[in-house]
Amino acid sequence: MGSFRLLVALGCVAAAVIGAGSARAAVDPYASLLAPAGVCGAAADQLALDANTAEQMMLCLTNYARAQSGLAPLTANPVLDQAGQAKLDADLACGDFSHTPCGNPFELVFAAYLQGASGYRIGENIAWGTGEFGTPRQTMDAWLNSAGHRENILTPGYRELGIGYLPNQTFQGYGGATLWSQEFGTRTPDAASAPAPAAKPTLAPAAKPAPVAKPKPRRAHRRVAVAKHRVARRHP
Repeated sequence: MGSFRLLVALGCVAAAVIGAGSARAAVDPYASLLAPAGVCGAAADQLALDANTAEQMMLCLTNYARAQSGLAPLTANPVLDQAGQAKLDADLACGDFSHTPCGNPFELVFAAYLQGASGYRIGENIAWGTGEFGTPRQTMDAWLNSAGHRENILTPGYRELGIGYLPNQTFQGYGGATLWSQEFGTRTPDAASAPAPAAKPTLAPAAKPAPVAKPKPRRAHRRVAVAKHRVARRHP
C-alpha cells in the first residue's frame, strides 16, 4: 500500500492507510470493530460486486462493529437502499463528493422514508476509493477510523440501514472508482399515517456538471466525507 497521508479540504478527508493484520491492530484502537477477513465472506475484500452482494457485505460489516460494541444489529431497509443509491447517483452526476450534491438538501433522498413519520433520526456516511480502497472492508476500515462516521455506525438509536454502491466509475478524474453510502434511520410513524411507500428518490442536478477529463494513472486513492446526521421531531 502507499504511505500514510491525511488531507483536509472542503470538509472532506482523504487518506491512504498502511498496515494490516496483527501489526496494525497493535496501533489501531478500532481494529477490533472491523470484521476479520472471511467473517462476512470473501466478497468483503473484492471489487465490482453486484448490488445485492455489496449490500449484504456492508450490512454484515456494520453489524459486526455494532455487535463488538454491544449494540443491536441494524435491519436492511429497501427504501433507505434507494436513498443511498440516489445520493451516489447525484454525486456522480454533479461531480461533487458531498452530502448535498449540486446544493440539494441533505434530507431530499430520505423523503420517502420520512413520509408519515412524527419523529425520526437519520444519518449518512459516504466514501469513495480506487483500487483496493474500494472494497467493502477497506471502506468500513476508513469509516471506523473517522470519529463522525464511527459515531453513525455505533449510534444505539438507529434501527435500519440502506446501502448505496457504484463500482467501476470515473469520478473526479480518477478511473476505477467505487462509491459507497450508508443511510441510517429510525422513525416513529404517525398514528394516522400509512407506512412510507417505497418510492424511488431522485436528485436532479442544479447545474450541468463539467465534463470529466480522461483519468490519468494514479496511486490508489480514498476519500470519506465528513459524516452527517440529523434528529427531528415533527409536531402536529
